[in-house]
Amino acid sequence: MYISDFKYHKPSSIQEACNILLNSPDGAALAGGTDLLVEIKQGLRYHQDIVSLTAITDLKSIYQNAGSLFVGAGATHNEVLSSLDIKTLFPAISEAASTIGTDQIRNTGTIGGNLCTGASCCDMAPILMALNASVEISSSDNTRTLPLNEFFVFHKETRIQKGEILTKIIIPIKEEGTGACFEKFGLREAASISVASVAVAIEIKNGISVNSRVVIGAVAPTPRICIEASDIITGKKESELSMDSSILKLAGEAAAAESLPVDDIRGKSDYRRHLIKVLTKRAVVKAISRSNN
Repeated sequence: MYISDFKYHKPSSIQEACNILLNSPDGAALAGGTDLLVEIKQGLRYHQDIVSLTAITDLKSIYQNAGSLFVGAGATHNEVLSSLDIKTLFPAISEAASTIGTDQIRNTGTIGGNLCTGASCCDMAPILMALNASVEISSSDNTRTLPLNEFFVFHKETRIQKGEILTKIIIPIKEEGTGACFEKFGLREAASISVASVAVAIEIKNGISVNSRVVIGAVAPTPRICIEASDIITGKKESELSMDSSILKLAGEAAAAESLPVDDIRGKSDYRRHLIKVLTKRAVVKAISRSNN
C-alpha cells in the first residue's frame, strides 16, 4: 500500500513541535519512523500532520549531571550502543540496544520511539525499569518527570498526552557493587521480536544482595516489575544465588507467576512462562557477576 497524504512538519525546537501537535486534530510525532511509517503504509493509522523531531538537536544529547545519566529520546539505538558514557556506566543498556532489529533499524529507530510505541515487547523498557529510570515529558509550557514503570498504561498506551513529547530518559548512576543484565529470547538470532525478556539489576554489599529488581517483558500488556521475584533475591547471600540454586528456582517461578502471557504466532503462553523462569535465573547470575567488576 502507498502512504496516505499528510502535512509534514520539521520544527527546530521542542516548544514548536509540541505546539503543532497540540493544535493538530490528530498529529503524530515522528522520530525514526520504524513503526509509525510502517503502520501508516499498512493502513493501520492515518494522520493529517506528521511532526518530525529529527531537527531538534536537544533530543540527541547524552550526558551526565548531578548523579544521573541523561539520554535524549531522539538518540538512535546505534548512538545508544556506541555511547562511551552508556558503555561505561550501563553496559546492559548497550546490550539491550544491540538486540533491536537490524543495523539499518538501529541507525534510524530511537530509544524514545521504542518506549513510546508502548508495545509490551519493547526491548529498552525492561532494562531501563530495572535501573530505576525516569522519563521527562515536555509540552509547550511545561515539563514533567515520572518513573518509567508508571509511563506504560496498557499495550500501546502510555502517559503521553496531546501536545506532549518524550524528551529524555533519566537513569540514576548506580551504586558501586551494582550489576545489571538484559536477557531476551526471540525466534531467530537477528532482527527478532521478543518472545520473552527479563532484565535484572542487583546490588551486592559484603556478599549480600541488598537491593534487586526483576523486570519482565513481552509477557504482559506492559513491561512489569516482579515484586515477589525481586523480594526473593534481596537479602540472600551471593553464594545462594547460583544458576542451580533453589532460591533462583523460586525467583524464576515467581516471575513466571507474575506474567500474563498470551498465545500468538511467536509462542504459547506456557512456553513463555517457561522462558521467563530460565531467563530470570540467567539474568540474575550475570548481573551478580557484573556487580563485582
